[in-house]
Amino acid sequence: MKYILSIILFCSIQVSGQIKINGNVTDGNKKAVQYANIFIVGTYDGGTTDSLGNFSFMTYEVGNQLLKITAIDRESKSIPFDLAQNKPLQIQLQEQAKQLDEVVIQAGLLQAGDKGKNTVMTPLDIVTTAGSMGNIFGALATLPGAQVAGENGRLMVHGGSAAETQTYINGIRVPQPYTSSPNDVPVRGRFSPFLFKGINFSTGGYSAEYGNALSSVLILNTANQIEPNKTEISISSVGAGLSNTQNWKTKSLTFNTSYTNLKPYSKIITPNIDWTKPYENASGELIYRQKLKAGFIRSYASFNFEDMGLYQKNSNYTHPIAIKKRAYNSYFNTDYQQNLGGGWDLQSGMGIGYLNEKLQADSMGMPHQEIAVHVKEKFTKSWNNRLKSIFGIDYFYTDFTQDFTSPGIRKEASSIAALYTETTYAMNNNLIAKLGIRGTSSTAEPFLLEPRFSLGYLIDPYNQLSFAYGDFHQQGPQEVLIYDKQIKWQQAHHYILNYYYEKKGRTVRVEAYRKTYDHLIKYDTPRINSSSIFTNTGTGYAQGMDLFFRDNRSIKNLQYWISYAYTDSKRNETDAPFSVTPSYVFKHTLSVVAKYWINALHSQVSLTNNYLSGRSYHDPNLPSYTQRKTDAYNTLSASWSYLISQQKIIHLSVNNLLGSSPIYGYQYADQPNQQGIYNRIAITPSTKRFVFVGFFWTLSSNKKENQLDNL
Repeated sequence: MKYILSIILFCSIQVSGQIKINGNVTDGNKKAVQYANIFIVGTYDGGTTDSLGNFSFMTYEVGNQLLKITAIDRESKSIPFDLAQNKPLQIQLQEQAKQLDEVVIQAGLLQAGDKGKNTVMTPLDIVTTAGSMGNIFGALATLPGAQVAGENGRLMVHGGSAAETQTYINGIRVPQPYTSSPNDVPVRGRFSPFLFKGINFSTGGYSAEYGNALSSVLILNTANQIEPNKTEISISSVGAGLSNTQNWKTKSLTFNTSYTNLKPYSKIITPNIDWTKPYENASGELIYRQKLKAGFIRSYASFNFEDMGLYQKNSNYTHPIAIKKRAYNSYFNTDYQQNLGGGWDLQSGMGIGYLNEKLQADSMGMPHQEIAVHVKEKFTKSWNNRLKSIFGIDYFYTDFTQDFTSPGIRKEASSIAALYTETTYAMNNNLIAKLGIRGTSSTAEPFLLEPRFSLGYLIDPYNQLSFAYGDFHQQGPQEVLIYDKQIKWQQAHHYILNYYYEKKGRTVRVEAYRKTYDHLIKYDTPRINSSSIFTNTGTGYAQGMDLFFRDNRSIKNLQYWISYAYTDSKRNETDAPFSVTPSYVFKHTLSVVAKYWINALHSQVSLTNNYLSGRSYHDPNLPSYTQRKTDAYNTLSASWSYLISQQKIIHLSVNNLLGSSPIYGYQYADQPNQQGIYNRIAITPSTKRFVFVGFFWTLSSNKKENQLDNL
């Protein structure tokens, strides 16, 4: 009996030593949070909330303790708590913010890549789009907001000229992204699409990380991964190519070479070009990747040699002019990435571009050279899953030399330094903001400040609204700077509103924008020359709407997209007497792209239809200025890819299948003839149709790999 009483007394002492902790857990809207875990840090004492958010548990601990509360989809919370003040707790848990890369601000951004739900194209789309002929810029022309003029092949965005878009590889600027060509013959991009795993294409309002572009930036990224051993061989109607990747576990080396010669092709299908030496091109690309203990190195190099000769008609001369052109272009960039710890990351890089272009028109030589350097340092800091910042510095140096037989050598060298910072903040699960600023200094502009701001609101998991604003500047083109080195930078202000929807293989994108221009360059002569007087008195605007719809779901094996762009633009620039619609702007563009996989034939068929409205042009035979328009035109292109086996493919592509004959514009003589009429020559496609036939063979230990995504 005495023993039993001792046990009862001991238990009662133990119970009297326990403290009861209780309270209630709610969210930001004062609604109960069910199944939240509450415990004292460093102990096993704790409990779980019920359906009303209430909790209760006992502890033997005393004094000051740390109470931790966790719940699914909620931010965890730690509360210092004095057990002597035993009173009910009222605890509030905020909804857990998504990672910053889960909500992408869509205004002014088109993405192409393998990852991310907010992409409108994949790398496979870029190279299998009929009519693109494996040209990145050609495929992007089927997206809203982008236009490519048929006579030059250069990318234009939201009513801006081709000069207003800059191209970057791994964040390093590419000074010469296009091949060389004679006047009114379209160029191509210099780079093989299959070397890039991700593409960010800006239609405006782009990040403070980039500058010196009034309209857009195109960012090409190579993969941060070691590539497996692989060899790819191609033989086509215009040339041949070879690619090889060697893997050494922690590093890999990929090279890609190609040779193009239009002489055999021109004998079969006669172009609208009077070649004296058909176009010839030899190019090579190399990517080296190495994984280090604390970082990753990527190096990219390319070389391009082009040679051609032709007779070209000119409205100022009775007989065609003999044109010879030879160009050497090389580019190298390297970047190093490292996680520094504590949420800090470093990217350090440098790029060097060299262009030597020798042009001769009859007896007049017009060679020019350009050397361009870009050095970049960028730090990224992830403060938490809501807050992320970048800090960086850029330095650009360009040396440009133009050596006319007459009037002689003209040189221009410029140095540009820039500092930038940008912070992205997720205010909650549905609202994300980005605020940036870029400061630039150059010889002509001691200091320019460019604020950038964008906002994204996630209505629900499938619908999003975005807004972007930014100030952007760009220095004058080289053909102006060789005559006036002190001309001020041109300026643009972007306002972009975007709606984006994506669900189960269907995408809808609607974007409205307005862009105003200040300090555009004007001159007082019809053509730029040494007697021209330059000013920054030009102004202008571009506004419009882009529509995009993509469907990968409704019909089995079929994917298609439709994009439409309306562009209203007027600019008072160059030698225009007042504001006019630029000759390079299409008011309406419509693209329809469809791709269908035929299982029974192991084939993919692709069709692309492009409609472009007429463009303004100036007829000096009429009294007013830019009062005429070219006719609208429509082109249909088709391609067919047949898998002989998983790693052997035959590819056939035909541009302008129906043989339409658009007129892009007219070239008028500088002076009237004896009858007082300005002679003119219509600018038309260099070839009515272009037919490409190729055989592609992949040699790899992975028998599922092929080059379908390169076609």
